[in-house]
Amino acid sequence: MLRATWAAKWYLLLGLLAFALILLINTPIHFVWKYVEQSARGLPVRIMDPSGTLWDGHTRLVTPQSGAIELDWTLSPLSLLMGRADLTVEARGDSLNLDGAASASGIYSGQLPDTITLSGVSGYLDAEALSPYLMSMQTRLSGDFTLSGINAELSLADKALRQASGQLVYSGGRLDAPVQRQRISTDLPMLIAQVKTAGERFEVPVTTEEGEPVAELFMQNDGWGGVTVLRRALDIAGQPWPDKQATADTVVFEVSQKIL
Repeated sequence: MLRATWAAKWYLLLGLLAFALILLINTPIHFVWKYVEQSARGLPVRIMDPSGTLWDGHTRLVTPQSGAIELDWTLSPLSLLMGRADLTVEARGDSLNLDGAASASGIYSGQLPDTITLSGVSGYLDAEALSPYLMSMQTRLSGDFTLSGINAELSLADKALRQASGQLVYSGGRLDAPVQRQRISTDLPMLIAQVKTAGERFEVPVTTEEGEPVAELFMQNDGWGGVTVLRRALDIAGQPWPDKQATADTVVFEVSQKIL
C-alpha cells in the first residue's frame, strides 16, 4: 500500500510538471513580456509588439543597422527543462530575409542569457544593412549578400563572438571607398567569402569566382574588426595603382575599428 502511494506521488509530480510546462508555453506572450521587458532593455535591439505564445510567437525587432525586422519563432518546450531556449526563427525586413535555428543558454542564470548560438542560417542581406559600419570607414557599398550555412556563437556576458562559420556570396555592385589618400568609385564583380575561425580571430577571406584572393575581413574576440584589400581588387575594378612594383597580393588598404 505504501509503495503504491509513493509511486502515485511521483506520477502526480510528473503530471504537475507537465501541466506547468504546457501552461507556460501556451501563455500569451504579451502577458509574459511585461515581466521580462525591463531585463530585455540590455539587448542590442528593441523588442516591440510581441504577440502569440511562448511556444509560437511573433515580434518586431528594431535595430539601427537594418530598421524594423518581423520575427517569427517556434520554441522547443523540452529545451526549457535543460536551462536553454531552442528556437527555429524566420526574420523578414526591408534589407534582409533569413531563416535558421537559434539557442539561448543560461536563461535562468541572470537577467540575460549567457550565450546566443545561431546554426544553419541562410537567406538574403542587402548591403544597405551594413551602412552604419561602412560609413564609419567612409565606405559605401551596393548589392546584396546570399548567406548559407551560417553558424555563430555570441557571448552576451563578454560581448564577444566565440565561433563563426559559413559562406557568403556577394552579388556585385557599386563600391565607393578611400584608398591611401584618394577615393575610388567602381563596380565590383561577384565575390565569395568563407567565414572561418583562426585561434581567437575570425577571418572572412574574399575571393573571385575563380578563387583568387582580393580582400579579407576579420574580427577579434575583443570586438575589434576590420578589412584588408589587395591590389588584385583594384585590378579587377580597373583602378590604377601608383606603385608599379606592387604584386597582385600586395595590401593597398587596411582599416580596423571597434565593432562589438
